[in-house]
Amino acid sequence: MNEWIFLQSDSSQAEARVVSLLSNDEDTLKLYDNHDIHALTASWFFGGSESDYSKKVLGFESPIRFAGKTLRHAGNLGAGKRRASIELNTQARKYKIPIVINEVIAERALKIFHNKSPKIQQIFHHEIIEQLKINRRLIAPVPFGINAEIGGTRTFYERFGDELFRQAFAYIPQRAISDNTKAAGLRIKQIIPDIRIVLESHDALLFCIRKKDLDIQGPIIKTEMERPLNFSRCSLSRRNLIIPCELEIGENYKDLSKFKFHEGLIITPIMPIKTITEQFSVVNLPEDTRLDNIIYENEMRKI
Repeated sequence: MNEWIFLQSDSSQAEARVVSLLSNDEDTLKLYDNHDIHALTASWFFGGSESDYSKKVLGFESPIRFAGKTLRHAGNLGAGKRRASIELNTQARKYKIPIVINEVIAERALKIFHNKSPKIQQIFHHEIIEQLKINRRLIAPVPFGINAEIGGTRTFYERFGDELFRQAFAYIPQRAISDNTKAAGLRIKQIIPDIRIVLESHDALLFCIRKKDLDIQGPIIKTEMERPLNFSRCSLSRRNLIIPCELEIGENYKDLSKFKFHEGLIITPIMPIKTITEQFSVVNLPEDTRLDNIIYENEMRKI
């Protein structure tokens, strides 16, 4: 019997959440936690209800949901009707998904999308263009645990116009998620030195771990993937953002299924190795009071 298994940690609707944050659209951010946002988006364009296309309800990726997901992504990044239709049809052919749209459908979908989410153009796109006018530089957020004053920086040298704007709209969401995934991988490797990282794919990490370690290492991986991104020094300064992570397991990479933790399992966190700065820093902690001890002992008895 094979003692090893694949475990994938996948950030949920990662880039779309970043775009909503940069758009100051808290209402849409809340939708991600309570809805299948891509199925909901598809229902705006093609009729029906969210449940008609929901991956959780159907158990597979509906072609209509795929279209909603791709067209939402196109709208987030400022694509026009031609680029959006080409992107959807190209991706559908690549992944053998049976759907084709024309420019008329793409144009109507994009208009509906921007009517439903007006802050993307009014705030996110507008502020990115204004930043480009200043010095053509954009600064991404800083991932958790990275000792840097600012995140990744890019200077745009392209001719001022729609093509430059599309690249700029994509930069912060894509860089934020890519850096977040890589930083999580480094932290996980530091906490679990013998863990095998098989693949990093933008918003996901694939591990090969022993089955007996699933209930211990799974929560650690999820915790590190859900550390906050710091947008305070980003070109578009915003609050911190935590992106939920979903775990999937399987002995075959193409047949992964959702991983559920055992109920009642209590995980003792493993602290990462101290940095050089931490090793030589002395911080005086406040003394515990008698009340602190009573509360702690009472809580431990409940466990």
